Amino acid sequence: MQVKTFVAPTMPQALEWVRRELGPDAVLLGTRKVKDPEGKTCVEITAAVDRGTASAPPRAPAPNAPPMQAEDPIVQEQLEDIRGMLSLLLSAKDAFVRLHGQKAVSDLFQHLLLRGLNEKTAFTLLENILAACPKEGPTKSQLLDALSRQLNDRVGLTDPFARLEEEAAEGSPRLYVFLGPTGVGKTTTLAKIAAYLKLKKKVPIGLISLDTYRIGALDQLKTYADILGVPLKVAQTRLELLSAREALKGCSVVLVDTTGRNYLNGSSIQDLQEIFRDVDGVSHFLVLSATAKDEDLRHVIQRFRPLGPESLIFTKIDETLTPGTILNPVLRFAYPLSYLGVGQRVPEDLVRATHKRILGFFFPRGH
Repeated sequence: MQVKTFVAPTMPQALEWVRRELGPDAVLLGTRKVKDPEGKTCVEITAAVDRGTASAPPRAPAPNAPPMQAEDPIVQEQLEDIRGMLSLLLSAKDAFVRLHGQKAVSDLFQHLLLRGLNEKTAFTLLENILAACPKEGPTKSQLLDALSRQLNDRVGLTDPFARLEEEAAEGSPRLYVFLGPTGVGKTTTLAKIAAYLKLKKKVPIGLISLDTYRIGALDQLKTYADILGVPLKVAQTRLELLSAREALKGCSVVLVDTTGRNYLNGSSIQDLQEIFRDVDGVSHFLVLSATAKDEDLRHVIQRFRPLGPESLIFTKIDETLTPGTILNPVLRFAYPLSYLGVGQRVPEDLVRATHKRILGFFFPRGH
């Protein structure tokens, strides 16, 4: 099985590249609009072909067409594009029936799509699952067991606070910074972790707010600080951050709230980079919403990558019917998961990410 992704300025061009590379037996697995490095909108097609059963080799590149002089050639070209599109526009489920001849496989593929995986991620995941299953035709139970093993192998998990005692002995308190776009719930997530560390782990903590931009943001964090009985400092620059950290040197952990950033604005990310430039002992969480579109999640992670987030936190999982969406960027960028936000209660509704919980996103009532 050969799976390949094509990106072109227009749909006709993308389809032509598919036909050239994979031949007439190619099966379309998915299409979407994406941005190229210059910000221009392009078409991305993911297609596949079974080289073992393909009936014809890929065609050689076609010569450049002569300039169009009349309407008929244009109409003919459009009809050819439509024919090519129709030959590729098979549903994902039909594609798996055709390529693997197993209804259980296509049913699982369709289920993964319905729960939020995109076509490319689901297809790749199932290819790995099939490679680990009996060749004579896996049962549903065997497929689900293989899926569970794939998630265990490919989805990284981390406990950011596993070394609290060791870090406390290192001197200055470690800074745990909450990054992310606007509206994902960074401040509430920080409050949940603060409550967990203070009330459950009995760890001395402090808070720093870099968010002096949003109306009410500092008041919200001050309310949490007063309820928990922990110190709160405010900083806007790198020097003020270092000064606030020094003032909190009696704490084992310092949680840092940041302003929600428009990830499309490169200068916002640069401002954060400047604040944390050459600051030691910093760990970054990237907080994302499970309700966000797959394309937006991809762009957000790419924008925040220069800050080096150690793990991802997904919020609002209780507000989406497609929680499996979070695995698309996790599998694409290989960032580990640390926490999952499953409601508004503080701190109960922030839970550690586990493989069992992630599998439950796809099969809420078990196998």
